[in-house]
Amino acid sequence: MRLYHGTDAFFEKPDLSLCRPFKDFGRGFYLTPALAVAKRMAERCVERSDWQGAPKYVYVYDFDDSDLTALNVKIFPPVVDELFARFVMANRRPRSQAIDHNRDIRYDIVVGPIADDRMGLLFRRFEDGEVTLEYLIDELKFKRLTIQYSFHTSAALAKLTLKEVRRV
Repeated sequence: MRLYHGTDAFFEKPDLSLCRPFKDFGRGFYLTPALAVAKRMAERCVERSDWQGAPKYVYVYDFDDSDLTALNVKIFPPVVDELFARFVMANRRPRSQAIDHNRDIRYDIVVGPIADDRMGLLFRRFEDGEVTLEYLIDELKFKRLTIQYSFHTSAALAKLTLKEVRRV
């Protein structure tokens, strides 16, 4: 399976210790099967950086998903439900409360929808008691969802083979 990673950083191989925490599925190396989404992620990285002229890269990987029996893999269905919403909210919590895949759950790979900024706002409104869980789920059901893959361990990263790095 072909997966893409968009960024403003050039690297030889992914380093999990450099991955940002508090993302949808926790600290990990994130990829998508959608090239256009990876390009948008590279653009967002540049927007967040101090240097607007920073290069943008899309890393192209082959993912060997033929035998994942030795790995702990969590796959969410391509719909937003309560389980998905609560999992993402737990990962986005402040450091003391966030899920740690090396300490808590130990997922090697997590697959599921991308929770965008609009979802993040809904999650905060739910956690602040402004909206009910039913409202949150109902609002999320009508979003066009893109799938993401997050790799959390070196065993998971070993399933990826870098094919090329494109400057976009």
